[in-house]
Parts: sequence; structure tokens; C-alpha cells
Amino acid sequence: MLRIVVVGDRDSGRTTFLGLLYIAQVKSGSDPADTFRFHATIDSMEEVSALFQRLMSGSFPDAATKEGIHEMNVHLGYRGRGAKLLSRLRSQEWNPEDYATVRFLLPRTLDEDVSRFLKGSSIIGDRLRETLEGDAIVILVDSTKLGATAKDAEDGTMKEYDAALEAYLTANERWRPRGDRSPLYPIFILSKFDRVNRKVLRAAKVEDSPPPTGRKGPRTAYAEALLRSNLPKTLKKVKARERTGLAFAPPTYFFSWVGTERSSPGRSEKIRLHQTPDSGWEPEYSRDEYLALLEFIWDVAAHSRG
Repeated sequence: MLRIVVVGDRDSGRTTFLGLLYIAQVKSGSDPADTFRFHATIDSMEEVSALFQRLMSGSFPDAATKEGIHEMNVHLGYRGRGAKLLSRLRSQEWNPEDYATVRFLLPRTLDEDVSRFLKGSSIIGDRLRETLEGDAIVILVDSTKLGATAKDAEDGTMKEYDAALEAYLTANERWRPRGDRSPLYPIFILSKFDRVNRKVLRAAKVEDSPPPTGRKGPRTAYAEALLRSNLPKTLKKVKARERTGLAFAPPTYFFSWVGTERSSPGRSEKIRLHQTPDSGWEPEYSRDEYLALLEFIWDVAAHSRG
């Protein structure tokens, strides 16, 4: 089982992210001719279905939905072990080795538990233990909170978030058995990217839109130009190539957005829906980014299985 921990600052969009990932799977993996298949496990179905219905009706997750989502377990199946999600070279047969079980964990708040652990406490809760034993970590970054300069980041909430992420990654490092060199995969999701301040883009000297999903090098340079002054401690941690301590795989970056209709008196903000040629109505969102993320997750799962 591949365990992926999803962390994020307040209102960074963790629950929405998980729901959009589910929609991408439903809409792209339901037809017999599709490259991949998936299904949510029975223990996740009720909560995930409620989240799916809200997003598909144009509503963001409410407080009750957020409170109900602690994890999502899915089985992903791809034609041919290690086959690319969008590859045209498709096998016609499915077999058990084409499937991987992926568990997404959404910890509520780890600040106090992580602090006690780093100060030497030998008592660690089951919830924290689960998150420290993850194989990958999804780090949600609210693009609307990005500052144009290091001073902007220090004056805003990014400084606190950066420190919390560094502490969490340090806790991961200390928790791992000595000599364990199995890598932790950092996955950065820049959420609400359609709302990023253009001053931030100009200051980072990047274009309005990130490079296409297939251009890994340029995308990495693009994302790190934005994050370098906002999450300096976190980037330094995940990019360190030390011979001892926790081994980090090279970080990967994705950009998430959802089309919205602005709120008005008596009506909250709604998700804009659009009709697709072959799958009915769905939210207007960065679908290609989520498909690329699913491809990457499968690559990690296949590598983890050897």
C-alpha cells in the first residue's frame, strides 16, 4: 500500500483537492476502454461520495464534509505494469499486478504532537505515527498567500506555515529507523493558482501560466521561483542531498485551480460547471494537472513495489 499524507495551511483547499482527484479518477477511469481503472474502498465510499456530490453540484465542501474526511483509500489499476497513464501503447488485458492500493491521509492538526515529539516525548499517538510512516507527502500551498518578496512572506502566514512544514519533515526524519534510506516523495500542489497575485509572478520573473505537465525541468524552475522566498526552510529540507537522515526524492510540482462564480448577497461562491463531450457535466478545473498527478502516483507505487 502506498501511503500519501496530505498537509496544508488553513483554507488551502485540502478537501477540495482530494475531491477533484476523485473526480479525475471517476471521469477518466470508468469506461472499459480507459487506460486505467479505480474504485474507492468500502470504508471510504460514504464520505468520498458525499464530497463528490457536493463538487459535482457546484458547491465547495462545507464544514461537515471537511470534518468527515480523514482519509481516502482507492485501488488504482493501469494497463501494463508501469504503463504511462496517457500512453497509446495499451495492453488489452488486466491482471492483479496492474493494480495498486493508495491511501490518502488528511491529518487535522499536528503542531502540538510534532512539537512534543521533537522535544523528546516518547509518547506518540496513532494518528501521528501513521503520518510519519507515509511514503509521500502532498504539500498544499495556497497561491493567494504567496508574497512577492521574502519580507512579504515573513509578514504573512507563509512564515508560520514554512516553520510548521520544516518541523513536520524533521519529525519524519527522526521517526525513521536508523539506516532506512527509503525515499519520501514531496509533492507540492499550488492551489488556487488562477488567483495568484500577478505581482508575485512578475517578481519571480515567470509567465502567467506554468509550463505544460510534460516539461518537468521548466515546471520545477517555475514553481521554485515562486516558493523560494515563501517556503525557504521547506525547500532547503526537501532538496538536501545528505548521506544521513531522511532521503527525499526530487520534489514534484502541480498547479490546481477551480473555476468559480463569485458570491453575491444571499449566495455563497459556487463552482463553475461545464459540459464535456463524453462525460456529461463536471467542475471546471485543472483536469490535466490531476491526470498528470495520478500518473506520477502510479509511477511511485510501481517503484515502491519493486
